[in-house]
Amino acid sequence: MKAWRTRIVVSAALGAAAVLGAINLLGVSSAGALPNGQPAFFTYQAPGGAATAGQRVVALTFDDGPGPFTPQVLSVLERYQVPATFFEVGSEVARYPQFAAQVVAAGFPVGNHTWNHPDLSKLTAQGVASQIDMTQSEIHSATGMTPLCVRPPYDAWSATALSVIASRGLATMSYSVDPKDYTLPGAQAIADRVVGAAFPGAVVGMHDGGGDRSQTVAALPQIITRLRSMGYGFVSVCGPAPVARPQVTATYAFGNAPVPGPAVTSNVPLVGAAMPDGGGYWEVASDGGIFSFGDAAFHGSMGGTRLNAPIVGMAASADGGGYWEVASDGGIFGFGAPFLGSRAGLDAADRFFSIVPSLDSAGYLLAGQHPAA
Repeated sequence: MKAWRTRIVVSAALGAAAVLGAINLLGVSSAGALPNGQPAFFTYQAPGGAATAGQRVVALTFDDGPGPFTPQVLSVLERYQVPATFFEVGSEVARYPQFAAQVVAAGFPVGNHTWNHPDLSKLTAQGVASQIDMTQSEIHSATGMTPLCVRPPYDAWSATALSVIASRGLATMSYSVDPKDYTLPGAQAIADRVVGAAFPGAVVGMHDGGGDRSQTVAALPQIITRLRSMGYGFVSVCGPAPVARPQVTATYAFGNAPVPGPAVTSNVPLVGAAMPDGGGYWEVASDGGIFSFGDAAFHGSMGGTRLNAPIVGMAASADGGGYWEVASDGGIFGFGAPFLGSRAGLDAADRFFSIVPSLDSAGYLLAGQHPAA
């Protein structure tokens, strides 16, 4: 791994011209980040990772295996029930096929880390193709899994390498947090570096192969428990896209509540409801889409709009003439109801779950929580 190269995500659909354009646009950054200072690789940029956008999650990834330390890494992950992703070297898969099979049997996605760990930026197109294709074949032979992503060794690539990778329908997936565990700085230093640099959507690059990885194994429990105490969850990257499971509304009335409307099918989960002073009600989905029932008028929604965080609830204004949607980051969206402020972007540690308006709708209470100190 090297931290000095610009990190960009390359869609599998990109052609050579688009790859060159992306490289020319970004240029080279000494900090390994985009011009705005934000790391370029996020969990949701990986194939099948769109569902993690806006969530307080981290992806743990491991390079250079499989090897003798792979079972120890798997043991820790399984003990703490944490998903992860392994970017494997083809020649090591051929050497330790039993460990490669063990990774997949445990349910972890496997990515392509080339055949023998070369600097892809120094290879011809034919050389890059050989490195990728041999590894794809070896991983599939040993595990039955076909990788969806390639992680170039040393974080080094060229327009030629990116074009070859994209032409095979694969995505390039680097990392955004590099604790440099391969320098053997000690388990405590590895844990401190990961936890100190973590952010929502971070992809952490560590190692289970390529040398003595006992320090990484020793650091893992602390990394997991400390990040969890900060409110983080864990996800894998570059695995199969989750199967869409349409949701159907199931609404039941009690007392003087209005008669439930017909069932509605939604492609995303429903997360809240609100009722005006009348004969209808609204339900809201996590993408901000609003379903109106009975006499409740539709005033607009966030459905179809890119959100920084998922919608987690809604509330109706006192006069029933509008409603608010609230996102998990504290963002507030008003439709027919006044916008009075929000917490969006003010504290990444806070997670919100409810909005409660005052009786006159001249104010609202935003409820949430953050990790204990």
